[in-house]
Amino acid sequence: MTKSKFIIHYLLLNKYSYLCAIVCIFVVNYLQVEIPRFIQLAVDLLNESTTESKAGLLENVQWVIALSVIMIVVRILSRMYSLNPGRITEATLKNDVFHRLNRLPSTFHERYASGKLISIINNDLTGIRLFYGIGFLQLFNILFALSLTPIWMWRISPELTLYCVIPIVVASIIFWLGYRKLRALHSERLIRLQNLSEQLMNYLSGIDLIKNQQMGDWVTSEVNKVNRHLFDCTMKIAKIQTFFMPILDYANHFMKVLILGLGGYYLLQAELTIGEITAFLSYSVLLALPLMHLGRIATVYQMGMISIDSVQNILNSEVPSTDLLRMDDDEKSSLRGSALFVKNLSYRYPNTEDDHNDVILKDISFSIEAGEKVGVLGSIGSGKSTLVNCLNHHLSLESGHVFWGKKDITHMSRHDWRSYVRTITQDPFLFSDTISENIKFGAKQQYDEHHKQQQHPATNDLDVEQVLELSQLKEDVQRFGAGDQTLVGEKGIMLSGGQKQRLSIARALLTPSDLIIMDNVLSAVDYETERTILKGVFNRIQGQSLLVVSHRVSALEYMDKILVLEKGEIIARGTHTELLKNSRYYRETWELQQHESEANS
Repeated sequence: MTKSKFIIHYLLLNKYSYLCAIVCIFVVNYLQVEIPRFIQLAVDLLNESTTESKAGLLENVQWVIALSVIMIVVRILSRMYSLNPGRITEATLKNDVFHRLNRLPSTFHERYASGKLISIINNDLTGIRLFYGIGFLQLFNILFALSLTPIWMWRISPELTLYCVIPIVVASIIFWLGYRKLRALHSERLIRLQNLSEQLMNYLSGIDLIKNQQMGDWVTSEVNKVNRHLFDCTMKIAKIQTFFMPILDYANHFMKVLILGLGGYYLLQAELTIGEITAFLSYSVLLALPLMHLGRIATVYQMGMISIDSVQNILNSEVPSTDLLRMDDDEKSSLRGSALFVKNLSYRYPNTEDDHNDVILKDISFSIEAGEKVGVLGSIGSGKSTLVNCLNHHLSLESGHVFWGKKDITHMSRHDWRSYVRTITQDPFLFSDTISENIKFGAKQQYDEHHKQQQHPATNDLDVEQVLELSQLKEDVQRFGAGDQTLVGEKGIMLSGGQKQRLSIARALLTPSDLIIMDNVLSAVDYETERTILKGVFNRIQGQSLLVVSHRVSALEYMDKILVLEKGEIIARGTHTELLKNSRYYRETWELQQHESEANS
């Protein structure tokens, strides 16, 4: 979507409100130029003492009061109809941006850090809100004021009107020079804000490391550098706004001096009356207000245009075509309970050299039948997490390698594919909410979608207490004062590493899925707790498939089959008993971990 189409699209979103606002703004400006005309008539009648003049004076004053009251009411309506769409547009854009961010692949998020995206959502969308709100209001205020007011001034004195135009023209030229410089600085400032937000997010994420390594002074220095760049840019903007933007206000003051000086001369020449000069001064004020707001609307316009560019970088980013597809309920139902087939899967991360050593996965092939429990054993750097991210389609794959039944997962949207597969990662993300709400996050929607094509009788209705017990977290939760209503803090800061992992297991077990992938999620618990959790998981997911990825043999000994992964290749496969006999790597790993377990106990 081009910028012009973007602007028109969101303008039409509130077209009726904007139409009402235009009508109200026109009425307000028309009443503003009419009121001085009655003031002129009233002032000219002050010098007369007849009964008719007094009646005329009273009538004109009444008209001024009545029109002023009407103008106040209509002005309030104009602000409601013109400012509310800005809020509506901001809310709609936030939903659109979040919806797009949720559908964009991992390659996009690798280019845009979270801090930069947060800055765009906060700062840039505020600029767009002002653009569609106060920007719209002031634009039509200026258009109507600058078209109606000079006409009424011309009716009183064409010569005086022309003299008043001279300082306005000179000031407008100076204003335009400052405006051009200001636009570049506003663009730079938003980029500086994004950089600062990105850096702060990075440092806050690693605050524990910074404290432990006593890196506080260095971090403070780095933040100060970025903040200084932002400060310098902001000061440049302030200087231009201080010296260039008020030039129109100065022109207004000079215009008033001209009106008083030349108006006094015309009064002495009997070419103007006191009432006409009074009305002309009123019109000069009406002409000055939009000129004073011109600086503000220029700033709002600049921020809006720059902010639209930033938001369009998100909205115009390409979503994979398959992610735009949605399977119907019958097709989803037909794929329930399918087997997973991996055929000759190789993977190299983008932007790496075309070198054999850069291939993370090399010709991987295996299958997971419906209801089968499969384990993957591998050391750090063997490619376990890359394999998981390929299977759940977090990474972009070539077609023809991973199938769900007969369906290639690259021909399915990620949304549809993840209704079949549930991944529990070794770094669970927890929200600053209660334990119960963290477990139930997204569960209701997943539960409803799954039960439209229910195939598994094993999973009961949503039962937080049950999954807490299965994940061996129930006793820990009972020790908390508020039970499962305990707040876990930001990113689960109130919980230990093992508690976080068990909570993520409880979250995955709460709602049904066809395949559960556990990516090294038991690394922070002891061996006995690990066995107990796995037994509970086995009982819970009868009829569902399970893939457990771990560097611990103890987590895999009860699997139907185990794959041994080393340097991106499967070097052995079989049951626990078979691998102890046939795989030297597996046997040595098992013996080493048995010695560690005995030593720890």
